[in-house]
Amino acid sequence: MKTKPFAILAIFTALAVGGAIWSIQERGRATASLAPPGGLFPDLISRVNDIARIDVQTPKLAFTIERGKSGDTWGVKERGGYPVKFETVKQAVVGIAAMRLLEAKTAKPDLHARLFLKSPKDGGRGTTMALADGADKTIAAIVVGKTKSSPTKTEDGVYYVRRLDQVQSYLASGRVEVWETIDRWLDDAMPIIARKRVRAVTTTQPNGDRAGVVRTDPDSRDFKIADIPPGMKAVHDTAGNALGSALGFLDFKDVRAAGKVDFAGANLASFKTFDGVTLHLSVIKKKDGHWMVISAAYDAADVKLDGVTDEQKKAMKSTDDARREVADINRRFGPWAYQVPDYKAKDFLTGPDDLLVKDDKTSN
Repeated sequence: MKTKPFAILAIFTALAVGGAIWSIQERGRATASLAPPGGLFPDLISRVNDIARIDVQTPKLAFTIERGKSGDTWGVKERGGYPVKFETVKQAVVGIAAMRLLEAKTAKPDLHARLFLKSPKDGGRGTTMALADGADKTIAAIVVGKTKSSPTKTEDGVYYVRRLDQVQSYLASGRVEVWETIDRWLDDAMPIIARKRVRAVTTTQPNGDRAGVVRTDPDSRDFKIADIPPGMKAVHDTAGNALGSALGFLDFKDVRAAGKVDFAGANLASFKTFDGVTLHLSVIKKKDGHWMVISAAYDAADVKLDGVTDEQKKAMKSTDDARREVADINRRFGPWAYQVPDYKAKDFLTGPDDLLVKDDKTSN
């Protein structure tokens, strides 16, 4: 990573460790077997700029967080290098460096299993986390065992820990809750298209059936069903709102490179904005859930601002901003396939039968 971000991290880590030392010293003689205040890795602060890889292993899985070739990005190796937030990397490094040693515990390897301090590599139930440099040399490696108390918004958690290369174990305080699952590391950002900008949504089923909703007022709460065939009517007055608002709170459970998922026969959903942007989603159901790919396009001829007030136009994108938004979406999200929650996929799979029913009045 570039010097500046890690320089900031080094300062933040030093402050955190300093605070931890003060906290331990304030506790004074409350615990007879209190560990020295130097921490598990007293030299880690001076090595943060060297960290290029974070290896995590739990009893259930192992994965690696790698620094990108550019030096200023991080990604999950097992997810094709999908981006990780720097804040998460910082939290992990600071979490190790600032861990407060509260009390020395067993140094007998035969007792490690009881505290879940036997590493998963050796068949144990602990979680290991190792920081390495660009030459694959380990800078720091820790085993986190049983949790004595879970962290809260205001209080750190208390855990049994030890250095991977030492048998001495400790009771320690800190925050390690983000370490154990891949999804907690992934950058969870998704395209954000404000609801006020959305004017029309169309879905297309694999068999060619289409459904759509539309509105002409950006402030309208309700989306109307478009192109209702003769003899049919809306299921209810607000039937189109779930589809029209489906981009809200967009999230994902897992991710793969787009080429790793076959989208042949996928359902299509297209969201058009008043300012000329179209977001295309392809959604398909697989054995492990629903997967989605995203692309975006801009068409100046598709800008529909007639009748939109000056105040409403403030929520819209200019031509230049819309083009930049499209480019950013395609660059950032286009190469990936996302596993989305079933409840969200349901909106994108909306078909005519979900919006329309027979109109008994017209059929009579």
